[in-house]
Amino acid sequence: MPASEFPDTIFFDAVIRDFKADHPDFQSMDGHSEGLVEDTLGPDKKPVYKGGLQLSNKSNFDQWFRDVPGVNRRIKFKLDLNKTDTGTYVHDDPNFFPVDGQGWKDSAIALDGLEHNFYFTLELHTTFVYTSGDQFTFRGDDDVWVFMNDRLVIDLGGVHNPMQKTFDLDSLNLTEGSAVSLSFFFAERRCCGSEFRVETSIVPVKGSCTIWGDPHISVFDSGLFGADESDPVSILTSGDYWLVKNQDISIQGRYGTTKFTVAGQSALIELAVSGPFVNNETLIIQPMNGQVTWDGATILKHIPSEFVKPFSRIKFIDGDEHIDEVLKGYPVKLIRAFFVRNVEILVNRWPEHIDAIIRMPQQLYGQDGHCGNFNFDPSDDTKELILERSGGPVSTDESLFPESGPVIQAFVERSLDECDAEVRLQAEDVCGSHGHKPRAVLDACVFDFCFAGKDFAEEDNIVMQEAETD
Repeated sequence: MPASEFPDTIFFDAVIRDFKADHPDFQSMDGHSEGLVEDTLGPDKKPVYKGGLQLSNKSNFDQWFRDVPGVNRRIKFKLDLNKTDTGTYVHDDPNFFPVDGQGWKDSAIALDGLEHNFYFTLELHTTFVYTSGDQFTFRGDDDVWVFMNDRLVIDLGGVHNPMQKTFDLDSLNLTEGSAVSLSFFFAERRCCGSEFRVETSIVPVKGSCTIWGDPHISVFDSGLFGADESDPVSILTSGDYWLVKNQDISIQGRYGTTKFTVAGQSALIELAVSGPFVNNETLIIQPMNGQVTWDGATILKHIPSEFVKPFSRIKFIDGDEHIDEVLKGYPVKLIRAFFVRNVEILVNRWPEHIDAIIRMPQQLYGQDGHCGNFNFDPSDDTKELILERSGGPVSTDESLFPESGPVIQAFVERSLDECDAEVRLQAEDVCGSHGHKPRAVLDACVFDFCFAGKDFAEEDNIVMQEAETD
């Protein structure tokens, strides 16, 4: 994606652990020391103690980035970086006190003359796509260790005045477009200053999950880093299912039968979004024969219209500009939803069903559901493994939908071998007429043409075009 299309602000999920001033490694130490940690991350993705003048012992150091009741208090933190005129992203704070009034609430008078909560650590993990010329720069105090692909690349250990170091990713000899893991560790362990500045050209990986047709699901890991598209996952039974399940983000899909589906097969007929990232309020999107609601109240009643909350912006618009000229007979009614955490959802509202594209970065503390576990390994997101991990339909208590879901119906598994030869030729022609598609995606369209009809297959083409170009 060109730099001009990157968002104005990006976010990295981090964890802050607040300590007391009487911890042996805090307040009493002084001096810059490199080599306090080993050059490679441990198997638990934590720095490995090596020792030195600015550390008391291994046992105390091992508390820095681990939850230890009575020693530290864990606080979730979102580190925001704003885009500069040159296209890099910066978080620049000369008085970096993100946990004032939180944690142990012990404070000291800082250089700005105000009371602030010192004595904390920050831990951040993410994955990004390497681009030639990428750099990562940190300036501040105190300890900072930056690891790329588990290798130490910036070492500003010890208790010191603000120091700066830049790492040039080209020195890693990576292939353009490859995945790179970033692990960042910071400690503020002495009064009275706290400067923190990060500048980088890297951005977190943002994947797409597309749900269309019967439904077929292209998971987040499909096609990342130049890999070939893996086979879509096809879930044909009715019911309410997790699409994305994470401690902060909850997205569910309701699958049910329509006039197009045959032999008990299903399509996506509702989408629900909720979780702490939207204040545990709930957005529900139904087809054009239904409605769009926020916490039970109907919104977006006409085109164009917009609904705004502090953590989301949702638009209902005509989607003709997304449609190939050949598909002008299939006008699209689009819902575009933008949320905090760089989450975006695009929904095509058809008369009786919907297709959806979910775009988001990989989430802290893991995720799963029919969109896969987004671990950059498509091999573990087969239909069988996803169903094994995610189980069957969600229970009534777990469901985000206010009304009970469709009755799960028995269905007959169909295969392309059962498609009439003449119909299949027509299907190949229609499905292949709108640009090159991976064979697995083309087969999904052919399947829908064979067993649900031409209109259903043309709608497949529209959403796949949007997934590829939007």
